[in-house]
Amino acid sequence: MAETRRMSPMALSMRKRSLLVWGIVLIVVWAAITIPVTLVYSNDLLERVAMVIALQIFIGLLALLGVIFLIVGISGEIRSKSFNRRDWALADALHESLGELWHEPSDLAYRIAEGDATISNARLVEIERHFDSQTEGAINGTMSHQLRMFGTSFSTSYGSARATGPRTASMSSSSAGVFSGSIRGLSQVNLNVSTTTRNNLMGDALFAVFEAAGPAGQRDTYRVISMSQPGVVGWLRELIAFAANQVGGPRTHAGGTVLSWSDNLTNRFAPGDISYVTDRLKALQSRPAEERETVTVFGSASGRNAVIATALSIGGTQQLSMMPARFPELFGRALAIGVANGEQRLAGRPAVQQSITDGAA
Repeated sequence: MAETRRMSPMALSMRKRSLLVWGIVLIVVWAAITIPVTLVYSNDLLERVAMVIALQIFIGLLALLGVIFLIVGISGEIRSKSFNRRDWALADALHESLGELWHEPSDLAYRIAEGDATISNARLVEIERHFDSQTEGAINGTMSHQLRMFGTSFSTSYGSARATGPRTASMSSSSAGVFSGSIRGLSQVNLNVSTTTRNNLMGDALFAVFEAAGPAGQRDTYRVISMSQPGVVGWLRELIAFAANQVGGPRTHAGGTVLSWSDNLTNRFAPGDISYVTDRLKALQSRPAEERETVTVFGSASGRNAVIATALSIGGTQQLSMMPARFPELFGRALAIGVANGEQRLAGRPAVQQSITDGAA
């Protein structure tokens, strides 16, 4: 799939390059201090050993931290490379299995499986279409503020002096003051809200009631429901995104590979007949009851006499696709084969030779 074996963001996050560098630096510093001091201290081997031991009291922590950082850094490199190798093996295998699924005919996702509901020779009673809508709004506002301040003050003072003897005098004074004030404010906010609702005229969902033989007799009623085409596309994309997260997410090569197939698989298996079916049934409803062709509905039961339509045929003509109900099964099988082949490659064994459509006919 890819020519280069670059590491994914997930694999890169497992590397501890900073700890690896710090471990090397600390060990080099420890050695740069220990070796010269030991050699200069003495020529006697025992004295040198004693000096090395004595130095560890002061710088032994550097060596200990250096070894720990070095071990963590090396183990991170080993983990990241091992993860990257497995990640690429899964990515390549998933790319092949999803490519095989993409080449399968789209009708495979609309085939009727055992246990699905079938309504034969049904007569249309009622039909409604519901368009997907989107509402956009904006809030515009202005704010005004008025501030008023008022204050008053009042003060008085009194003083007196008198002579108490030759060359002596006394003086006294008193004063009083009062201040009062107030601040008043008024804020006004005027908001204008405007909204616009737009209907997606190509995104109509189907709701219809048919009359056919059933548990209640020859004229039992059935409710038939179908999602809109944009709704089905959104469902397919969410399913693929969920599966991508299960194999590692977008930060891995395996998860990114699954996400890269989202557009191709969605365009391949998304229904293209929902709006056309609605138009045909609306035209059928406009005719007199005796002139309406019978309808055959295929789908999944959802409650009493309620069916989520997978395909529909009007007047015995070609089936029209409504909902790829079997896509999750096909997609899950493709993922399982891809993961199994990735594990086989890592173990050096041949890939699983199994078709995605085995048991799907």
